[in-house]
Amino acid sequence: MIRKDYCCFKGRGEISLATYADYIAKTAGLVPVGNAPALSVNVTEQTEEVTDYTSPTGGVACRTREIQTVDITLTLMCHQPRNLVRALYGVGEPEGIATTAIVAEPHTLFPESVAPLDYLVDDSVAVEVKSLDGQTDYEAGKDYVLTPSGSIKWIEGSTIPVPTAVMGVGQDNIAVSYTRKVQTVIELFAKLSDPVTLHFDGVNAAASPAFATHFDLYKVRLSAAQNFALIGDNIHRIELTGVAERDMSRPAGTLADPLSQFGTLKL
Repeated sequence: MIRKDYCCFKGRGEISLATYADYIAKTAGLVPVGNAPALSVNVTEQTEEVTDYTSPTGGVACRTREIQTVDITLTLMCHQPRNLVRALYGVGEPEGIATTAIVAEPHTLFPESVAPLDYLVDDSVAVEVKSLDGQTDYEAGKDYVLTPSGSIKWIEGSTIPVPTAVMGVGQDNIAVSYTRKVQTVIELFAKLSDPVTLHFDGVNAAASPAFATHFDLYKVRLSAAQNFALIGDNIHRIELTGVAERDMSRPAGTLADPLSQFGTLKL
């Protein structure tokens, strides 16, 4: 048997999540979140003390301690759609939506403005911009430019007419035909995230030799990311916080032989 060195610990491995209700029903499995540089657990206790009033020197007659919260911090480097849906309280299909031809999508393009299209553009297929009635073709580089992300941008000297207004409502003045690329659309902050089951499948890299380590939290409620930097000097990290809850579906054991309803550590 290989002797395990339990002195130091430096975890390396993979973290996976699954929706709690689906996992305990065995209708879904644990899905890896990708590269995660940090996972930590912080326990807050509630302590209550009663002063010993029988002693002239004071002291504590009795003391109780209870677990108040088990807080989780999780950092994700992978901005895969599944992680973004969870971080932004979103709704969306991680598998994405299929490519298709979009014909004569109406938009309102004002001078000096940008008109985002309804979907991301497949830039390998030509984009056509016409008048709303389809009678006038507008020329890229002369009337507009297509931004690197696929929006229509007005340029100086454009012959696209200024949109008119009817009863205070602007009227569309261009129709755009393009090919929608395969993409994921996430509806932001549409619903609170469901509780998840968390599993760490890794090793203690500080041990010699390194040995396997499993860490499980049965039921965790993750909050939305507190910050999501779309522009910055550094690679963005998804910083999540959460609270581990007791999984009441699991046995608590007895006072003599207690079992955790929070999770387990195997090493």
